[in-house]
This record gives sequence, C-alpha cells and structure tokens, in this order.
Amino acid sequence: MKAVEIFERSVKVMKEILPPGEMIASIKRAKTRTEEENLALLTKERENVNELVRQIANSEYRTIPQSVSQELIDSLVLRYLKNRDTFMKTFPDGIDDIETDDPLLLWGAMLISPQDVNPFK
Repeated sequence: MKAVEIFERSVKVMKEILPPGEMIASIKRAKTRTEEENLALLTKERENVNELVRQIANSEYRTIPQSVSQELIDSLVLRYLKNRDTFMKTFPDGIDDIETDDPLLLWGAMLISPQDVNPFK
C-alpha cells in the first residue's frame, strides 16, 4: 500500500473520531505550549492515549466520548501528528505487505507509542 494511501486513510479516521474543529483547536493549543510542555503532556498521557486507541481500534466506539479530557485529546493529536510524520519519513513509498484495508487498524497501528511494544493487547 502506498504511503499516501495510508496517510489519507488515517486522516479520514481522525476526522471521524474527533468532533469537528477539535483537531485544529488542539493544534492551536499545542502551539501555545513549549516543545517541552508538549513532550511532558505526551509522557503524562501515554498510557491513557494507548487505552483510548485500543478502545477505538477495537470499535468500542468511533468517536471520542465527551468524558475524555482536553489534555487527552491534545495528547492523541500530538502523538498522531508526530507518529504520522515519522511514518511518512520512514516509509516514504509505503509498505507492500500490509494485509488490511481497514482504515481503523491502519490508524491504530500509526498511533502505537514507540515506548510500548503493543498497545492493542
């Protein structure tokens, strides 16, 4: 599968999961924080993001519940953008052996924290 296809599918999933405008608002909030503050937020919310990704990837729900904190949403968006950028640099041509066309699973795989072996367990 071409990298651009994986990218487009992950963007589509993010648009389904987040309420309208939430990603833009999250990015704006990230820009008001320093790089260190964003990194600290990612570290603090790492396990919560993993759990949220697990729940969404396992289709327990397709949107982020209203009970999810703004910090967790911001961490999800930060990790998504960071990991998506890393993925596109690491696999600029895509990956030939992807065995799924499920955009939700592609999105979940893209959101695996580098600190975690497999957050889907």
